Parts: sequence; C-alpha cells; structure tokens
Amino acid sequence: MSEISTSRWVTLRHPFQLSGMSGQHKPGTFELRVEKVPLDVSWEAYRTEYTLLLTSGGETSAWSVTTAELEALLANDEAHALNSGHS
Repeated sequence: MSEISTSRWVTLRHPFQLSGMSGQHKPGTFELRVEKVPLDVSWEAYRTEYTLLLTSGGETSAWSVTTAELEALLANDEAHALNSGHS
C-alpha cells in the first residue's frame, strides 16, 4: 500500500482560531491537504492526516488539524453564517 494524497479548497467566511494559534485568522479560501497513510497491519487500513495551508500577508503556514477539529471548524463557520443570515 502506498500513501494517497489529495487536496481540496475550503472556504471559511468568518474569522477562526485553531488550537495552537495565538489569535484569530482572517476568513478566506484555503487549501486542505489530505494524506492517507497506510497502517502496518495485515489488511488494508489508513490513517488520515489533514493539513490546512493558511495564507496571510504573503506568507503560507501549514497547520495540522484532526478530523474532529476540521469538522468543528466547518460546522462553526456554517452555524455563524446561518445565525448572521449569510449562507
């Protein structure tokens, strides 16, 4: 089994903060890299790793996020949009 890498774009419409950040990040559209790393077992199994590439002021930083953190981030952004009347 070999590693499987994909990427997609994620749009966050509201300021957000990931664990480890000192403050909120501006909204925008960011690249999300998804790596499926094979596990060393006798059947086909993978561990999924997410990296969110954030840009600000001409610089790009990579932030590792867990599945739970990514789902919460997207849900919070959607809930904020619904509560403010923007979806």
